[in-house]
Amino acid sequence: MSAITTSLQAIPSAAYNVDPAHSNVGFEVRHMGIATVRDRFGRFQGTLDATGESPVLEGTVDVASIDTGEEQRDAHLTSPEFFDVQVHPEIRFHSTVNEVTEGGKLRLNGEITIKGITKSIELAGSLAEGGTDPWGNERVGLELEGVIDRRDFDLKWNQTLPNGNVLVANDVKLVVSASAVKAA
Repeated sequence: MSAITTSLQAIPSAAYNVDPAHSNVGFEVRHMGIATVRDRFGRFQGTLDATGESPVLEGTVDVASIDTGEEQRDAHLTSPEFFDVQVHPEIRFHSTVNEVTEGGKLRLNGEITIKGITKSIELAGSLAEGGTDPWGNERVGLELEGVIDRRDFDLKWNQTLPNGNVLVANDVKLVVSASAVKAA
């Protein structure tokens, strides 16, 4: 067997639901060219279907649940200048191809939809060691990251600073840490 087949078979064949209480969906972006701001979404759901040849990860994020730790910034991000949650309340992801690289890292190619715009995305990371939790639930874990250019999703608002930097960088790192529980 190839390393790819062996590694993907490490996920026991089953359907899994992401456990939001033990998972995180967030993003990182440079602010003013000075520091990286790390933020998260509080409400999301996801599934991992490992019953076929290649596991399929799907998920949605409730954009209104954005939490940057700053109410004014959250309000701006949910406004029509950014995510426009009244018209586009969800971000969606669906993986289309999964493989393991030579270094044993997991790569998911898929599609992400933000503000009604769907683009291809590659998420890279690792499959965490699975097992049974103290309550008898079978779990698997994924740690994934990917980068998008926010302008590709009509998230274009920005402000040029006196030193020439912009207030918000265009590249945004998406970060997912998921613990998924085998469905009953």
